Amino acid sequence: MSETMKVMATDGYGPIERLALMSIPLPDPGKGEVRVRVHASALNPADYKVITGSFKFLHARNRPLVIGYDFSGVIDKIGPEVTAFKVGQNVFGFLPYGPGNKQGAFAEALIARVDSIAEKPASVSHQQAAAVATPGITCLQSMRDLGKLRKGQRVAITGASGGVGLLAVAIAKRLGASVTAIGSGRGLELARLAGAEQLVDRTSAAVPGSVQGTFDVVFDPAAAYRWAQWKPLINRKGHYVTTLPSLGFAVDKLASLFGSTGVHFVNVKGNKPSDLELLGRWLSDGLNVHVDHVVEVRDVAKSLVRLQKGGVVGRIVVEVLGKF
Repeated sequence: MSETMKVMATDGYGPIERLALMSIPLPDPGKGEVRVRVHASALNPADYKVITGSFKFLHARNRPLVIGYDFSGVIDKIGPEVTAFKVGQNVFGFLPYGPGNKQGAFAEALIARVDSIAEKPASVSHQQAAAVATPGITCLQSMRDLGKLRKGQRVAITGASGGVGLLAVAIAKRLGASVTAIGSGRGLELARLAGAEQLVDRTSAAVPGSVQGTFDVVFDPAAAYRWAQWKPLINRKGHYVTTLPSLGFAVDKLASLFGSTGVHFVNVKGNKPSDLELLGRWLSDGLNVHVDHVVEVRDVAKSLVRLQKGGVVGRIVVEVLGKF
C-alpha cells in the first residue's frame, strides 16, 4: 500500500449521492493499536443517518467524513506495546459509534484498538465476520446482559427480518431460549429456519395483542413498539430492551421504576473482545448471518438508499479489498 489510501467519504452532511471516492493519508497505529487492511464491511442504518446529518453524534465531525463501522481484514502493521496480535493475522470487529470516531471502514485501511478486535476463525469468511460484528454484539448485550436471558426462558423479538432482529433469533437459540419472532415477508421463514417456535406476521395481526404467551425478555431493536404495550406480556422481573432511545422510551423508563419489569436502551460496548471471540466460535459452529446482497465499496450509496427504504432481509455486505 502507498502512503495514501482510498476511501468512500463525503465533504459534508447531505444527500447520499455526495459519497465519493477520495484519497487520504494512510494512518499509522499508536500505542495499543493495529492497522487493519480491510477486506469486507457491512452497511448499517447509522451510515445513512451520519451522512445525512440526522445522527451526527455517531461520528466525529471531521472532513472528509469516512463512513462504515463493521470490518474484517488483515493486520498489516502493529503499534507500540502490542503483543496479543501480529502482522498477517486475520481479525474482525467494529469501530466505535460515537463522536470520538474519526475514521470509517469503507477504506483500504483503518486503525483498531486491540481491545476492540478478535481473531477471525480460519473457517469463517471475511464477509460473514464483517456482517456479524455490530448486530451480534448488539444482540448479546441486549438479551444476555440487559435482558438477563437464560436457558429455558422465552423471548419475543420484533423486526425479525432485519439485520439485528434476524440474527437475534439465532443468538437467542444459542442462549437456550424459546423464541417468538415478529416480522413480515420472507424474513419470517428465515426466522423459522433460525429456530423461532412462534411466528407473528405484523402486517396481518395486531401486535402485541395477537402474540401468545408471556415473555422474560422482549427485544425490540427498532423501537417499533412501546414497553407500555408489551407490559401485560412481560413476566415479573422480565425486561424490555431496545436500541433506539426516544421520548416514549424515556416515559416508559420512568414508569417502569414503579413496576416489576425493566426497560433498557443498549449502548453497545465494542471493547469486549470476549464477545467477539464468542461470535467467532459460533460462526465456526454453524451460526449464519443472512446476507441480502453483496455490493462493491464504490457502489455503497445506492444500497444505503435501499437499506433506508426497508425491505432488506438480513445484512448488506460490502466488498472492500480491491474494489475501489
